[in-house]
Amino acid sequence: MFIFGHIGIGRKLVHPWSRRLPAVALIAGMLLPDLIDKPLYYSRISDFFSCTRTVGHTGLFLVTILAIAYFARSSGLAALGSGVATHLALDMFLELFGRDPPRAAWIAFTWPFLNRNFAYTFIPSITSHLERLWVTPVIAAEVVGLALIAWDYWKWTRRPSQVRD
Repeated sequence: MFIFGHIGIGRKLVHPWSRRLPAVALIAGMLLPDLIDKPLYYSRISDFFSCTRTVGHTGLFLVTILAIAYFARSSGLAALGSGVATHLALDMFLELFGRDPPRAAWIAFTWPFLNRNFAYTFIPSITSHLERLWVTPVIAAEVVGLALIAWDYWKWTRRPSQVRD
C-alpha cells in the first residue's frame, strides 16, 4: 500500500478515537514505518536492512511508542502510535494479496522475538519498487483510500464554519 491507502483507510480504522487524537501526528504515524524503513533499505548501509519492512515495521517499535505515550500521557505520541498500528495492520492484510516475500510484514512485526532476521528482498531501485506497487490490490487500496479522504473532505467542507476543527 502507498500513501492514500494508509491515510484514508487508516483514518477509518481509528475513527472512533480520532476526535481525541491530533490529526497531524496520526497521519505521520500512518506513514512513519515506510519513512523509516524505505530509506534504510535503499541506502544499502547494512545487510541487516534486507527488505523494506524492518525496524519501523516491528511490534517492538509500536509498543515502544505506545508505552512512551502512556507514561508521558502524550496524546501526540498516542496518535503517532495509533497511526503506526494501522500501518502495520494494513500491511499485514495487504500482504495476503501481494507478491512481496511471503510473510514479510509478519516477520518484521514479530522481530526480534520470533525471528532473528527480516525477510530478504532485492529491489534494485526505487523505480523498480514503484513498478512492484502497480498491482491490483495496491491500486484498489489506493483508490479506496483516496475516495475515503475525498469523502471526509467533502463532509468537512459542508459543515458550518463555526463547527469545523
